Amino acid sequence: MKTRLLAITFAAVSLAALTFLRPAKPPARSALPTPSAAKTILNSTHRHREWVNVPAGDATVSAFIVYPERSDRAPVVMVTASQQGASDWVRAVSDQLAAEGFIAVAPDVLSNKHWIDAVRAYAVALPAASGVSASLELDANVTAEAWWRTVAYLNSQTGNQPVFGTNPNVPEDHSTHIMMAMAQATSDVQPPAAGPRGYPQGKLPELPAGIFTAKSTLLHSPLRKEFVDIPAGSVKLHTWVEYPAGNDKAPVVVVMQHGPGLDDWQRALADQLALQGFIAIAPDLFSGLGPNGGNYDSFEGPDDVLRANGKLPPEEGVRRYKAARDYGMKLPRANGKSATVGFCAGGGFSFRFAGEVPEIDAAVVFYGGPPSEAIMSRIKAPVLAFYGDDDARVTATMEPAQTAMKKLGKSFEARTYLHATHGFLEYQDVGGNPGASSDSWARTIAFLKQHTVRD
Repeated sequence: MKTRLLAITFAAVSLAALTFLRPAKPPARSALPTPSAAKTILNSTHRHREWVNVPAGDATVSAFIVYPERSDRAPVVMVTASQQGASDWVRAVSDQLAAEGFIAVAPDVLSNKHWIDAVRAYAVALPAASGVSASLELDANVTAEAWWRTVAYLNSQTGNQPVFGTNPNVPEDHSTHIMMAMAQATSDVQPPAAGPRGYPQGKLPELPAGIFTAKSTLLHSPLRKEFVDIPAGSVKLHTWVEYPAGNDKAPVVVVMQHGPGLDDWQRALADQLALQGFIAIAPDLFSGLGPNGGNYDSFEGPDDVLRANGKLPPEEGVRRYKAARDYGMKLPRANGKSATVGFCAGGGFSFRFAGEVPEIDAAVVFYGGPPSEAIMSRIKAPVLAFYGDDDARVTATMEPAQTAMKKLGKSFEARTYLHATHGFLEYQDVGGNPGASSDSWARTIAFLKQHTVRD
């Protein structure tokens, strides 16, 4: 695909060139973030974002990428600001561009054109990219009006067509999240409702908590749970362990964390697995990688946790998850069967772990990428995978994974849900996420029981 480049300078001195644009009223779904609000945006955004390390000659350049919620390919916008690199503000602006339908990329580079070009080449080659890219240079003197005019210009020049509300590639806005976030303090101190309306109004018994019901779910769970520190080489792997009711033996399920780490939602998900009959083992993969060698709770927020992904080689992640599984298998209540369930980055680990530790009995992958074919060839367990249609970044990997697993003679079942986003099980109120959450979780529990519950 031919790549088309567009350069836009977003600075006060160039805004006059944009005043002819129509419509006369703001077309943007997003808002221009202020520097003071940047960290709040980065710690609360629902959008799929990641840090990547891009080769650039003899160097390696870090870059922040945030993806839109759409099933088709999107234009890439390179976002920079003088002497800022991938600062909080630059990345918050990138998040808002993703709300407009762009793949936004913030290279952590001050001025090296060669490195920026290397990051651009990497981003444009992504399966979710349309082959069109633009450059947006920020200036501290920008205004709200400049923002929506620039968004309109980017749309017109890159062919971006985010027809929100009618375009099935872009789901409804996230106003529900805003309302739920405002009510968070109240819901945290009250038992989660279990009425027929379900999430986000309340948690349903047969579904994990969503992001806004996770904390209250943990506060009111009746199950036995504890943190343990598992030896994993030179690290003590801080791990959440939760047991099903009673004293019967049960399968071990290793819960593999999403990018934001071992947060309330991941532990509430472990709680749901325990409620449904499994010993849930949820390790803090970032143990020892926090400030001053701390664990997950030493980070200031999800944005800082995400940076830790770049400090953990995949091989080390597998080693830590293996230590967690080994611990679980030695528990007195373990029935000798084990499985993995992973989300986002953890979904990729769950897929990979099935090849690295082929003695597991089942693997479930929620919106995670596949490992290499060499690792796939060692898989013995059945793999069940779920994807959201409005998550082109990850869903583009589904068909290649199906092809490879079929060629290797492996058991692989994959489902894609229309209008569902990345992280649909966490953000259960958006677009097609309610149906995706209900169906995928019911299938997950049935699959796990089929392969791990002894007769």
